[in-house]
Amino acid sequence: MSDSIITFIDSDLPDTKIAKFVGQLDETNIEDEAKRVYAELEGGLKNMVFDFTELSYLNSKSIGYIADWQGKVTENNGKLVIFGAAENIFDILDVVGLTKLIEIVDDLEGAKGAL
Repeated sequence: MSDSIITFIDSDLPDTKIAKFVGQLDETNIEDEAKRVYAELEGGLKNMVFDFTELSYLNSKSIGYIADWQGKVTENNGKLVIFGAAENIFDILDVVGLTKLIEIVDDLEGAKGAL
C-alpha cells in the first residue's frame, strides 16, 4: 500500500482551504482520500488550493478525481489552484488538458494571487 496523506490547512483567505498532498495517489488509496476532499467541498467551501510539493505520483483515476473536484469548486462559484507540482505531475496534467482548466503556479503566494 502506498502512503498518501492529504492534510487540510485553513487559509488566511476567506472560504479557502489548502490541501497538502504527500506521497502517491494511486489505486490503493485514492478512494479514501477522495472522500475526504469531497467532504471539504460539500461543506460549502468556495476555493481550494492543492499543494503538490510533496506529491510524487498520481494514477489515471486520481486525474479523474482532480477534474471532478475542479467541477465541484466551479459549482461553488470558486476556484481550484495547484502549486508546487513536480515536472512529471505537471506533464501528466498538461497531457490530459487539466492545465487549461486549473491554474498551476509555482508556490503558495502565487496560488493566493491566482484566487
